[in-house]
Amino acid sequence: MTFTVVAPAYNEQAVIARFVEDVCPVLGDTDELLVVDDGSTDQTPGLLADLAATYERLRVITHPVNRGLGAALATGFAAASLDVVVTMDADLSHPKELIPVLVMSCETADAAFASRFVRGGAMDDVPRLRAWISRTGNALLRVLLRVPVHDMTTGFRAYRRASVEGLSLRGTRFETQLEITVRLVHNKARIVEVPFALRPRAAGESKMRYLSLLPAYGAMTMRMIGLRWLGIGA
Repeated sequence: MTFTVVAPAYNEQAVIARFVEDVCPVLGDTDELLVVDDGSTDQTPGLLADLAATYERLRVITHPVNRGLGAALATGFAAASLDVVVTMDADLSHPKELIPVLVMSCETADAAFASRFVRGGAMDDVPRLRAWISRTGNALLRVLLRVPVHDMTTGFRAYRRASVEGLSLRGTRFETQLEITVRLVHNKARIVEVPFALRPRAAGESKMRYLSLLPAYGAMTMRMIGLRWLGIGA
């Protein structure tokens, strides 16, 4: 199966070249890496332009201003034209070796999630508080939203393109991963989970700010409760 790796990037000058150099060797002759530059204000745009001149499998789409992870993913989904869409972070926290595994899993499933919370999964060298919040939050959301997926917020995933084609996304930030998961389950998509160990970002600054994300996650959770329990909010 051919695949597009979609990687949103915002102000990733410290790591973006290493990321492209790391992922491109995994691609076959007909696969591609699509980086969505989400309005970066540092040196990321210039670095990507130079990299695109070197790596023919690299394609770059640029948002004029920062629009958030949800918009970057929607742009990537709309631009992908191959069999499978793989999403991953551009900070080298996701192991490139797992890309072929996720893609092959889509031969018998609509989506494959790299999961921190199934047997064999882990969060290596991640602060204990962040790990506890992620694990506890996912466990609660799994029950509340009637979703059989253990890691509902992982960003490392592979989808059959048809499963996300035309998917209506309301989220703009990290809560979009939760929204995609719930909408796929509501659409009766078959999701498999592949264990993986999340690593700390290789360089640069994390965009994750838990306190500032709470309102968006709360609002999205309420919307998804309406979808799962009342059939509204589609």
